Amino acid sequence: MKNYIKHIVLGLFAFTILGLASCEDPVAFDYIPEYAVEAYLLVDEPITGVMITKSQPVADSFVYENSIVRDAKVHIIRDQKDTLKLQFYPSGRGGEYRLPDSTLLIQPSTRYDLLVVLPDGKRVTGTTYTPKRVEWINAPRSVLQYPVDTLNLIAPDSLSITWTPTDGISEYLIAITCLDTIGYGQYLDPPTLDSNRKIFRFFRRNADNPRLRNLTLYGFIQGTKAPVVWTAFRWYGKHKLSIFAPDPNFVKWFKAGWGGNQYDYRLASVEGGLGVFASGSYVEKETFLLKNQE
Repeated sequence: MKNYIKHIVLGLFAFTILGLASCEDPVAFDYIPEYAVEAYLLVDEPITGVMITKSQPVADSFVYENSIVRDAKVHIIRDQKDTLKLQFYPSGRGGEYRLPDSTLLIQPSTRYDLLVVLPDGKRVTGTTYTPKRVEWINAPRSVLQYPVDTLNLIAPDSLSITWTPTDGISEYLIAITCLDTIGYGQYLDPPTLDSNRKIFRFFRRNADNPRLRNLTLYGFIQGTKAPVVWTAFRWYGKHKLSIFAPDPNFVKWFKAGWGGNQYDYRLASVEGGLGVFASGSYVEKETFLLKNQE
């Protein structure tokens, strides 16, 4: 009985295969690409860094250069009346769209719309409302001393920073960037030949973690006051501390990257494709972290 059933199943399978093979419709090999947009508008900055890319067939070898879309028509519309045409320029990222007039800066409290027309006629659109400007109330100190050497601490040693609240913004982003991972002594007074180095901590056992090599560390802050946490510094020397007041599109997209590497269409802010069209204002200041020992 088992062999009988087996023969029937195999016969039906063979019949199905033959039926499919004899079908007159050809197998579809045409690949339909998906387009992605990455565009951030920062208040008081020119319109630049707009990336348009497309997916590649799984059957082909991935070549990054082939994903760059160089012949799209990209426009930014300000307050639904002023249309700004962007142009494609080569860049270190493979190429980007930006406004040729770099003197025309993004304005606060303004609506900006994105319109991308792809070579195949597809359209990708998005809308963002830029936040108001953000300013320092209590900026970071110009020089910080790593706290292990308590003899050099300023009393009382407070690393608290504060900034102006922005209407409609409840979550801010903080970024700490090391500006020079090699140079150190050249920034001292008087200058020395001392070189920079990383800060090694006992609780970071996995020294090979790629994230520990990132020059910038990001974090969320719900409020307009925060301490500069010592563990945020991965090197000594010259740093830049920035506070971003992001629009909702910016926050959602950042959380998507923060929480994992899988795309979630619910966190996108464009229609007709994938990606983000967001805006934000920011304030920044350079600071120097002294070593606790030579």
